[in-house]
Amino acid sequence: MNLTSSQTQEGRGLQSAFDTRLNQRARRFLRSAKAGSTLNAYEADTRIFVTWCQLQALDPLHATHLDIMNFLADQADGVLAHWVWLDKERTRGELRDGAPRKPATLVRRLAGIRYAFRQKGIEPLPTEHSEIKEMMRGIVRLGDNRKQKTGALTQQPLNQVLDAIDTRTLAGLRDYTLLLLMFCGALRRSEAAKIEVDDLDFTPRGVVLRIKPSKHQLLESEIALVPGGRHCPIRALQKWLKQSRISSGPLFRRLTRWGTLLPDPLGPQGVNLMIKRRSELAILPLEVSGHSLRRGFITTAVTAGKPLNKIIEVTRHRDIRTLQEYFDKANRFDHHAMEGLL
Repeated sequence: MNLTSSQTQEGRGLQSAFDTRLNQRARRFLRSAKAGSTLNAYEADTRIFVTWCQLQALDPLHATHLDIMNFLADQADGVLAHWVWLDKERTRGELRDGAPRKPATLVRRLAGIRYAFRQKGIEPLPTEHSEIKEMMRGIVRLGDNRKQKTGALTQQPLNQVLDAIDTRTLAGLRDYTLLLLMFCGALRRSEAAKIEVDDLDFTPRGVVLRIKPSKHQLLESEIALVPGGRHCPIRALQKWLKQSRISSGPLFRRLTRWGTLLPDPLGPQGVNLMIKRRSELAILPLEVSGHSLRRGFITTAVTAGKPLNKIIEVTRHRDIRTLQEYFDKANRFDHHAMEGLL
């Protein structure tokens, strides 16, 4: 089933989230309360809800808890659950049937709708009805709750991707440098997108990279990048700065299809798409995402026997239990409790 919907005035009213009476400064501070990636996800979820309502001849601004329950049930079964852009500039797209959405996705979609309603001052919030919470418990019980983890771009597959890049072009050199930096710094895509030239401090032993605050790290932090052998992040950075002639502002920027460098930074979604595209060009049989390089660094470092405290210096994990999973997987066959019992 493919159904197309343009955005009505009611739909735009809900998706814009912020009250029209707020000025730009107030909106900027309000937006800064949540990470950009979170707001983008909320906007996407709300867009799906708005379009679904329009296809049901419902006013999304006056949706009841029963309407929201029907929406979530459709999403859980994959009915009108997949959004496809037809004309992004004109905000035209369509909903298609697709794979059933996981409970975690539905929880986030409900959060996005709740956020939009709250910003519009709608009271009482229909998303808080007890029947919705009861149905969500049923969806969680019946749904597939297995955590989907993207593949880790560890040393070997990363080398395969890097070797396939033509660094003689500006686009190739940018992507090569960005991939190396994300791996060596265990960077999240949102962190990589925010790097500016002033965040790099070249020293005789390497580079000190300043990482700006994010929803994962509330405080600014610094990590050290050391020279490599076959693929060196320091040499790559130096070459990129020289070839691109970037002396200030965003380090990694968008390029036109003709290879012209733009002043705009390459955003988190652009970073994500670049990683997927470069992995496909390298014919890599691995499902990757913006998190694959961070996972790849951790997995590679743990497998190589690097000390936990040194890994954390790079990854900046606040909870050591998050890293314990990697160590458990790397050593699951060592000194096994069953060894020698049979």
